Amino acid sequence: MKKTLLILIASFLWLAVPVKAQLEKDTKYLGSTVSFGGNHNKQSNGEEAKGSQISIQPSFQIGKMTKANRMIGLEAAASWNFVRFKYDNTGIKVKDGHNRTSYRLSPFVRQYKSINAKWAIFLHASLDLSYLKIKSLASDGDDVEEGYDVGLKIAPGVSYWITPRFALESDINLFSLGVGYQDFLNTKSVNFNSALTTSIPSYFSVRASWYFQKK
Repeated sequence: MKKTLLILIASFLWLAVPVKAQLEKDTKYLGSTVSFGGNHNKQSNGEEAKGSQISIQPSFQIGKMTKANRMIGLEAAASWNFVRFKYDNTGIKVKDGHNRTSYRLSPFVRQYKSINAKWAIFLHASLDLSYLKIKSLASDGDDVEEGYDVGLKIAPGVSYWITPRFALESDINLFSLGVGYQDFLNTKSVNFNSALTTSIPSYFSVRASWYFQKK
């Protein structure tokens, strides 16, 4: 019993380190990340078919520590996804594909907890407001659909300071929770997300971050 109590006290003292200078009140914050992806494939099974996909997803965050260890901020993000394919349909060349875009604004609150001089963990809560658009590119004419998405999301994360001002951060989406409403492609839906995904890269996202302390 005494041994367990000593371990708990030692663990508490290890966590209860002084507030980092970067996490003090009035510290300003800037974060950004850009991800790219794509593929190209070609099939020849009597009828030749080609396809390609390119995606670009930048995001930017600004924020300010309103009190020690607590930040309020805003994230602006975009996503562009371009899909193209061509195939031969009984001698007729067919071109098809689509451009899918989204633009998102997310006011957020983030609560930090210092671990040691280099590391901190945080809990990130955001309200996500998205505009969605898809433009189909078919041989017989283009078609455009628009919609929107509103959601709430909570996710933990970790920060590692390389220098006093520069840090790398990762949102741990594996443990995120979210709920949202979407009106898009003639469908209205409510969704609940408990971070169940088959895409391992979606579990973690690395962000470059800068903290500017008031001198």
